[in-house]
Amino acid sequence: MKALGWLNKHFEEMLLIVLLMVMTLIMGVQVCARYIFNFSLSWTEELTRYLFVWSGFLSIGFATQKAIAIRLEQLTDKLKGLAKSAVFILDYVLEFVFLAYMIPAAWRYLMTAIESGQVSTACEMPMWMLQAAPFAGFLLAEVRLAQKFYLEIKKCRKKGGEACQQ
Repeated sequence: MKALGWLNKHFEEMLLIVLLMVMTLIMGVQVCARYIFNFSLSWTEELTRYLFVWSGFLSIGFATQKAIAIRLEQLTDKLKGLAKSAVFILDYVLEFVFLAYMIPAAWRYLMTAIESGQVSTACEMPMWMLQAAPFAGFLLAEVRLAQKFYLEIKKCRKKGGEACQQ
């Protein structure tokens, strides 16, 4: 259970670190191959670009979980109690609605890629593997928003709203 809690807190962070390490390793191999051995690997830049796209979409969930996506401090610092929580809840609802709109669009985009059977030029990787990134990123962010919404409501209901007086 402790491992599950750790994973809940650090899932996106762990994935982003792994992706960054892999991108760095791949580009390091490319630089060595090009400047030391005088030949270029055709697949490294494409794969690094695709990993970068994945890290960009996965970072949406990370930013949502860590509350670094949208800063409301200018407004919420002046508010207290239920008013402060109401602003956060409104923010979560607006983001949730936006992502609920984006998820089906990302799903259709992914299905189109699967149906086309298109593959990438250098890696000959199915393009749906790249085009799954928006769907996964939006879905993960939606889960993190649902968690934040639940925790904010729980905080407000605790002891009849007394917990919101922070």
